[in-house]
Amino acid sequence: MGALSDRVVLITGASMGIGLAIARQCAEEGARLVLASRHMEDLERALEGLKRNGSAHICRSIDVGNADEVSMAAQAVKKEFGRIDGLVNCAGVYGPIGRLDEIDPNAFREAINVNLLGTFNMCHYFLPLLKKSSRGKIVNYSGGGAATPFPNYSAYAVGKTGVVRLTENIALEFRGENIDINAVAPGFVITRLHQDTLKAGKAAGEGFLKSTKEQIEKGGVSPGLSARLTVFLLSGLSDGITGKFISAPWDPWEEKGFIERLKTDRDYATLRRIDNKTFFKREG
Repeated sequence: MGALSDRVVLITGASMGIGLAIARQCAEEGARLVLASRHMEDLERALEGLKRNGSAHICRSIDVGNADEVSMAAQAVKKEFGRIDGLVNCAGVYGPIGRLDEIDPNAFREAINVNLLGTFNMCHYFLPLLKKSSRGKIVNYSGGGAATPFPNYSAYAVGKTGVVRLTENIALEFRGENIDINAVAPGFVITRLHQDTLKAGKAAGEGFLKSTKEQIEKGGVSPGLSARLTVFLLSGLSDGITGKFISAPWDPWEEKGFIERLKTDRDYATLRRIDNKTFFKREG
């Protein structure tokens, strides 16, 4: 019996990278999966690799930025399973890279549409199915720029910051309804996104371009770390943890004391203004 035995979990961005690593980990823990992505051929290959555990997984081509597609997908999943127990929003793009006055406004809007509105669409249309679970779980993927500035990647940073605040808001809206909603920062996992940085060259900023090359050479952060954290947040072990922004590589999320603080400290692991450090009280 795995941590996700008999639970139905939908994962976006599941055809490759972090999403695929999450799918593999969830399958090992006994979940029945709905794999979602815009790339059907990649999804089918991913599905074929998961069939060996014998569970009845399915895949669906979904453009998360298209509300009509997401709505239709929710109806199809309802017919297939009747409910979902977990939703992992992992689909994302970097969008335009460069100074704000030099990037394509349409590309900026498209990145926001995928990263932020796509997360909204999935939560909005699949929450009715999560309500049918004995304990629903949402794991939204945030990351770069959500906790600190990320110059030259404004579309990505703004969208991912919005994902964290969206997570906090709906966590409060559904508190008491047996649905836990959290956000994850995966760290520098080597994915296709970093090829965009290499192609952008100096537009990415010399510092980040250099660090990207160094991280790629070193191997980056294992996607398995995010996958294990995601399984924890989808499982009963995380019941009561909601509205939190957790770093897979930097937070000690496997430690009992950290878990307890996530449950009891309302402002811990959230987006908040830091006073008395970079801000000063005004006189008068």
